[in-house]
Amino acid sequence: MGFLSGLEKFGLSLEGVDITEEKEKKKKTVAPKKTAPILPTEEKDFLLKKEVKCAVCDKKFSALIIKGSKAKRMEPDSDLRPRFHGIDTVKYDVYACPYCGYSAMTKSFESLAPSQLKWVREAVCSNFKPSAVDGNARETYTYDEAVDRLKLALVSAMAKRVKLSEKAYICLKIAWLRRDQIKELANSTKPEDLEKKEAFQQEYENFYRQAYDGFMKVSSTETPPFYGLNQNTLDYMLANMALHFKDYQTSAKLVSSLLTSTNTPSNLKDKCFDLKQQLVEISKKQKAAAAAAKKPE
Repeated sequence: MGFLSGLEKFGLSLEGVDITEEKEKKKKTVAPKKTAPILPTEEKDFLLKKEVKCAVCDKKFSALIIKGSKAKRMEPDSDLRPRFHGIDTVKYDVYACPYCGYSAMTKSFESLAPSQLKWVREAVCSNFKPSAVDGNARETYTYDEAVDRLKLALVSAMAKRVKLSEKAYICLKIAWLRRDQIKELANSTKPEDLEKKEAFQQEYENFYRQAYDGFMKVSSTETPPFYGLNQNTLDYMLANMALHFKDYQTSAKLVSSLLTSTNTPSNLKDKCFDLKQQLVEISKKQKAAAAAAKKPE
């Protein structure tokens, strides 16, 4: 399976990607009862359509964006993948022009130097095949659609020759979405779902590895913020990612640095203590296994 499989329908492909206070008491008065705010119940209720002008072909298109006041933040995943009540915000982080194929993270969509404009037209627009589906009719984006949009954004990012941190962040978002799709299919035994899950797992591991290797390199080659991430946040995220890849030495080193730094916020240190405990338990199990292996039969 190609690293950016699924882009063939757009006429694009990219193989071998590597992006390494008390007041005086007053007479009691009966306050009117406050009515609880009405929260959205469907994903589409969190969204609105925005008209966007493409920075490459100048055509206007409709994009779905999140109503900021509607989404209620929840506790993120261990690797800081954002979570909101009722909606997956990661699916709406990209603007993708349906006419020329130029795509980018929303905050980077208009950031194009003349040379980048030329590169995108040559590497993306000249080969792009517009989708037959009317994007203006969309009420939400499915996970697969969101992944396709992020892959298109990665192709454009490669063409623009952006900083590694931006490319690594896009890879991370693709991995996050695939991870959720794997969870959705966890209990299914249908042959077609098992096939999908295997493909999603492969893409998840590939893109998560690209993000991890990319951000590890970013730490020593770029200056913060790293595409919006400060050093502490990046180090904590990498410590969790290292745990996934069983790179325990790197994870422990990052956790130790965060715990001993006076610049680490207290809430992040609390998270680091939890992660340190996981590493301690893993170390105990490894030592016990090693000791058992040395015992004579």
